[in-house]
Amino acid sequence: MELLKDFDLKIGVDDILRGEGADPVIVRSKKPALLNAAALALERGRPMLHAAAVLQRSSVLEHRHERILLQDGRELSSPLVAHHLAGAQEVVLALTTIGLELEDYASSRMAKDPLLGMALDGLGNAAVEILGEQVCLQIGKQAQGFGLTASSPLSPGEPDWPVEIGQPQIFALLDPARVGISLTSSGMMIPKKSISFVVGIGPDMSREDFCELCSLNERCRYRNA
Repeated sequence: MELLKDFDLKIGVDDILRGEGADPVIVRSKKPALLNAAALALERGRPMLHAAAVLQRSSVLEHRHERILLQDGRELSSPLVAHHLAGAQEVVLALTTIGLELEDYASSRMAKDPLLGMALDGLGNAAVEILGEQVCLQIGKQAQGFGLTASSPLSPGEPDWPVEIGQPQIFALLDPARVGISLTSSGMMIPKKSISFVVGIGPDMSREDFCELCSLNERCRYRNA
């Protein structure tokens, strides 16, 4: 199991605005208050980011109908997982988080200064997304070093892999306490600004656009951001 820290999260004001679900172009031209709040959130909130990730690599023993059998008798199961990881020789399971400090501070500011509170929340959204991208990039580079490819990441919450099924499968294969993440009975992670995912490693792995699979793809505020 691999613990990763010391991430350099390059975040700008536009990233925060997108994390709030806003269009930076519109905000810069028409909504100076939102822009100022985002800039203040970046200044105050950046020191509160405590990025960390824990990774577990597991060899694939067998591909079965709607199941991937892993070493140590573990498995991942769902039609979507089986399809996405078809051909994988190894899977990498990951948990990433930016910690609780920013999340708690954002909540404390919501009542007193809603614009700042929302901007801080947008900072958290942007930070955990950029963190996940950095972890995926590292996994991909390591795979290339062995002449292999990495699939696009797949997280619980997709239509055919709901969180109440997918999250326990991932958490059973990792040590979430190493990055301070816990799981509620409904499959929600604490801290909320956390992401779990699985990546397949193999000779010719697929890279899919999961926005196309999501039932919210036509109305999602983050689509094509």
